[in-house]
Amino acid sequence: MSMALVLLILFAGLAAPVISPHDPQKQVLSLAFEGPTVSSPMGRDELGRDIFSRVLYGIRTSMLIGFTVVIVSVLIGVSFGGVAGYAGGAVDAVFSRIIDIMMAFPGMLLSIGIAGVMGPSTVNIVIALCVSGWVGYARYTRAMVVSIRQRDYVLSAKASGKGGAAIIFTDIFPNVLEPLLVEASLGIGVAIISEASLSFLGLSSPTTASLGRMLSEAISVMSVSPWMVLFPGLALTILVLLFNDIGEGLRRRYER
Repeated sequence: MSMALVLLILFAGLAAPVISPHDPQKQVLSLAFEGPTVSSPMGRDELGRDIFSRVLYGIRTSMLIGFTVVIVSVLIGVSFGGVAGYAGGAVDAVFSRIIDIMMAFPGMLLSIGIAGVMGPSTVNIVIALCVSGWVGYARYTRAMVVSIRQRDYVLSAKASGKGGAAIIFTDIFPNVLEPLLVEASLGIGVAIISEASLSFLGLSSPTTASLGRMLSEAISVMSVSPWMVLFPGLALTILVLLFNDIGEGLRRRYER
């Protein structure tokens, strides 16, 4: 059920330019703070922009950033952790110290600092979240590889003269993939809420509709226009809960 809803929301976000009834950036000051109507089912904000259209584009932004951050972070983390776990010795010691150093920095504070230095932009938010996001996947992959590399089928592959790269990709990674999918599913929800947090602080592009920025703009006028908080907040909550539910479902399936 959660997967079907995610696919539906993903389709709505990707199709936002087609299905949104209004331009999300178009300002109609005469309609500022207008409540929900037939033409604007979620009302309009302080600049008269259509909230429904902005929520659709905000979902699109959240999904795009969430998937991009997780894919890039997983690729970096799996490569880094896989090499460290399989190589062992000095390589593992050096890589593990790097991971420990990165883990010492609170991920959200590190992302805020990086995005703040680089300036408000969607690309900079992705970079900032990836810099802090890969570390958890690297640590998890390393632990899994260290455990798996001592199993009989891996030792047999080594004894048969199979190369290290071939062993990693054909014997070890297939057994790491399923638990990584669980972590990645949960990670998308974390990336979405992290992007919303950075946007809430004003670190996203002002020309890009974002659920976090919409909530930030609505705080000061919440008593006048509660729908400006309600609908973006509801969309963000549903997105995060759905990905968490998918991740927990995959976890239960994996642990059987």
